[in-house]
Amino acid sequence: MSEQKFPIILGTVTVVLTGALVWWGLQSGSRYKAAKEQYDKAVRSIDTVNGWKAPKAPPTEENRRGKEKAVADFETSVEELQKSYDKFRAPTLEDTPPTAFSPTLLEATKRVSSKFEQVGTELPPGFYLGFARYVDQAPKQNITGLLGYELGASEELFMKLAESAPARLLNVYRRIMPEEVNKASDLKGQAFRVHSFEVTFSGREGSLREFLSTLDDSEKYYYVVRTMRVKNERETAPSANDAKFEQAAAAAAPAADANPFGGGGFVFPEENSGGDAAAEEEAPAEEAAVPEEPVDSGEILKQVLGSENIRVFLRIDVLQFLEPQTSPKG
Repeated sequence: MSEQKFPIILGTVTVVLTGALVWWGLQSGSRYKAAKEQYDKAVRSIDTVNGWKAPKAPPTEENRRGKEKAVADFETSVEELQKSYDKFRAPTLEDTPPTAFSPTLLEATKRVSSKFEQVGTELPPGFYLGFARYVDQAPKQNITGLLGYELGASEELFMKLAESAPARLLNVYRRIMPEEVNKASDLKGQAFRVHSFEVTFSGREGSLREFLSTLDDSEKYYYVVRTMRVKNERETAPSANDAKFEQAAAAAAPAADANPFGGGGFVFPEENSGGDAAAEEEAPAEEAAVPEEPVDSGEILKQVLGSENIRVFLRIDVLQFLEPQTSPKG
């Protein structure tokens, strides 16, 4: 009997364990199925968002006319913008004989140097408006037109600087064009060509302001300040000793009858009236002179903080506007 109990117990335990495993498998399968459905739903939502496109406007006659008007208005605005720069478009730059450029350069340099001398500006040695390399050598034939354009812009630029009367012109650098070193300029699709000058000068702060304010007055050249650096020439802070005080002017003595109550001949009836002599005897003694004191005219702070010069570095581009490109109609 005991030998038959073991198989019975083993079978019962096996059936119970098998049932538990089947139940656990069913439960796990249900959870997996629910999770899989949620995942698939999320993927479908993402695909829907990624595949969404704005609905296209129906190709109605009204929409067609609206698009044509928008394109026409845009073309008109572009043409008007191009026309506003017409005065800065250089005409066809015709090349001149290479031997004629150096005399033209020397004449322009003489005019500008004379202007600087009139206002007392100190010029650097070898000042030739940035074209020193062409003083004793002729340029190539195919670039004399471009060089002439740059020379005209440089002369006008330094004439404007001379009008602002800086103290010293320290340095001038003209950026070499690619054509000067046997390279070609790629101007395809460009609206303008850039000619760059770098100028360093020193002077009062007002010289800088005046010079910058005149750059937009040109009727022929379009100047753009690309870089500006300003530094005080004086490295130390100003002190009280730098102020220049004004001395008070000596006060003029008042006239004898300027004040009727100041010891002249005026007395009340009850007082002893001894005439002018009595009045003179009772006149108070003359006050001691007060030492002159410095007068603050309101300019002292300006004298202390504004007497030093500034050193200015400017990179100025001259934009040579090219012929406008026509847009294809369609």
